[in-house]
Amino acid sequence: MADIASGKVFFIGAGPGDPELITLKGARIVRTADRILYAGSLVPEEIFADARADAERFDTSRLPLERQLELMSEAAKAGKIVARLHTGDPSVFGAIDEQMRGLRDRNVPFEIIPGVSSAFAAAAALEIEYTLPERSQTLILTRASGRTPVPEKENLRELAKHRCSVAIFLSSSLIPKVVSELTEAGYPKDSAIAVVYRASWRDQAILRGTIETIEAQLQAARIDRQSLIIVSPALDASRDIPRSFLYGGYQAGGAPRAGCSIFALTEPAIRLGKKLLNELNNARLFIPEAHVRSFADAETAGQRVFPIRNGVREALQNEFRGAESLICVMAAGIVVRSLAPVLSSKHADPAVVVLDPQGAFAVSLLSGHEGGANALALRIAEMTGGQAVVTTAGDNAGLPPLDVIAKNHGWKFHPRSDLPGVMSALINGRPVTLFVDDRLPVPKALTTVPWAEIAVLPGHGAAKIAESSVYFTLRGLERHFPDRMNGAAILYPAALTVGVGCNRGTDESEILEAIETVFAGDGLSLNAIRCLASVEDKRDEPGLVALAKKTGWELRFFSRAELESVADFVAHSPAARKALGVPAVAEPAALLAAASQKLLIRKRKFTNVTVAVSLAEEDA
Repeated sequence: MADIASGKVFFIGAGPGDPELITLKGARIVRTADRILYAGSLVPEEIFADARADAERFDTSRLPLERQLELMSEAAKAGKIVARLHTGDPSVFGAIDEQMRGLRDRNVPFEIIPGVSSAFAAAAALEIEYTLPERSQTLILTRASGRTPVPEKENLRELAKHRCSVAIFLSSSLIPKVVSELTEAGYPKDSAIAVVYRASWRDQAILRGTIETIEAQLQAARIDRQSLIIVSPALDASRDIPRSFLYGGYQAGGAPRAGCSIFALTEPAIRLGKKLLNELNNARLFIPEAHVRSFADAETAGQRVFPIRNGVREALQNEFRGAESLICVMAAGIVVRSLAPVLSSKHADPAVVVLDPQGAFAVSLLSGHEGGANALALRIAEMTGGQAVVTTAGDNAGLPPLDVIAKNHGWKFHPRSDLPGVMSALINGRPVTLFVDDRLPVPKALTTVPWAEIAVLPGHGAAKIAESSVYFTLRGLERHFPDRMNGAAILYPAALTVGVGCNRGTDESEILEAIETVFAGDGLSLNAIRCLASVEDKRDEPGLVALAKKTGWELRFFSRAELESVADFVAHSPAARKALGVPAVAEPAALLAAASQKLLIRKRKFTNVTVAVSLAEEDA
C-alpha cells in the first residue's frame, strides 16, 4: 500500500451514494486529506465520518470553477493533500476535464481514483445484468441532448437502434425527448424501461414501466433529477434468456431442483395434502403454523411437514426456486399472483399443479412439458380418483410433445429455438422437416412425430438452414440464426464425450478455453457434451472439478488399467507414460466414456491442456 503523496490533488470517485461503495483507496485519502472539496447534494455526509477533525471542507455546488481551482492549487502548493470528491466515477459526466486542464496550467499534480458508477448501482437495484447472452453484449452510457448538447452522431435516436443496454444520465427532466427518440429508434410502446432515483441512497426509488407509461409515472412521482433511465433487454420480465457460456450456456449449471413441495391452507386441503405426502416420494407438506400440531403426527412433524410462517406468497416463492415440483391445494389465483414475480422460463421453472380440496381436478398450471406438470397432474388424478386438466395444445391434438421427448432422452434445445412455432406448425398440419446430423442415426423417439420429411444434414449443413425445421445435430448451427429462430429449432443430443488431460493446477478457464477452441474449430456445439473424462489421478484436480460444477457437465474418471485397455486405439504420449504409466489420457478417457473405439477428434495439445472428443456408441 503506497503512501499518499502530499502536495497533490486527488479526484476521487465517491460512489453512487451508499457511503460503503467508495473504494478503499478513496476512503483512505479522505481520512488523511487536509482539504476536501465536494458537491454537497451529491456526496453523502457519512463519507466524511472518518475525516480529520481539522480538515477544511468546501461545498462546491455554488462555487465557480475558478474558485475551485484556487482552493485546490493553493492547498497543493502548500504541500497539503487535497481530496476532490465526485459522485459515481469521475470519468463519467464528472466534468473533471476542465479542472485537470486548470491544474496543469498551474503546474499542480493530480491523480484520479476511480469509483463505482451509478449505472452499476442502478443495475444492482434493478437486479439485472446489462450483458445478457445473445441479447446484449454492449452497454452505452449517454445522455439526452439538452442544455448540454450531444454530438449529432451520438444522438439517442441512433444509439438506441443498437437495441443494447443503455444507461441514460442526466435526462429525467427530458423524459418527453427520451421517449420520442426511443420511439423514433423503433422501440414499441410496450418496451420495458426503468428509472432509478438516487441509486443506492437510503431514499432510492425505482420506477418500472414502458415507453408509453414512463413519462406519466415520472410526473406522478415528481422525479426530474438525480436519476438514471435504463433501457435494456434485461428489463423484459418475459424474456427467455440463454445461460451465459461462462456457466454453461450449454443449458447447465446451478443447483439441481429436488423434491415435491405440497401446499395446503384449509383443513380439507390439508387432509388431501397428507394423502399426497404419503404417496409421493421426496415430498414435503407446507401448512399454516396453527395446523401443524393437529395434522402432523410425531413421526412426520419437523421432518416432512413444515409451518408457513411468513405468508403463503413467500413460502411459495421460496420453494419455487428450489423444488422440482409444486402441488398447490388452493385457488389458482393465489398461486398465479404469488409466483408471477419469480417466473423465469419453461426451460427452468418447476412443475406447478393446482388442485381443489376434494381432488376432483388436478390442473397442470406451469411447465407442463419440460417441467413435467402434465405427467404429475395425471399421476395425482390417479391417486385422488379425479380428472387431470391438461391444456397444452400438443397434448390435446394427440401430438408427442418435443420438449418432453427431449427431456426424457437428456437432449437439449438451444435456448433460442422457436419450439412454440414448430409445435404450432405441426398442430396445424403445416410441413415441418427434421434434419438429422450425418454422424447420428435417426432417433426412434422422433419417428413418432408427423414430419413432412426426415433428411440428412451433411457436413455442409449451413446451406440447409430454413424455417419450419428441426435440426437434430452436434453442430453449432445457432450462428446461422442472428435472432430468434422463427419456426425452427435446434436439438442437441448429449452425445459427445470430452477427454481432458491437464497439468496440475491448471485453471478452469484455461481448460474451458481449450475445449471451446477445439469445438469451434470443428463446428461443434458445447450443448452436445455428455461428460468430461480423465484419469483417476485427476479426481481432485481443482480446475477440472470446478469446471464440471460450473457447467453442469458430468465428470467421469477412469483407472490407469482402464486407460491401458484401449491403448490400441489411441496415439501414445511419452509424457503420460512417464508421469502416470498410461498410454495417454485425453483420447482413452474420451473413448471409455463413449463406450467407443473411434475418436471424433483426435487429441489437440495446448500449453497445459490436452483435449480429445468421441461420440457415444449408441448415438454414432
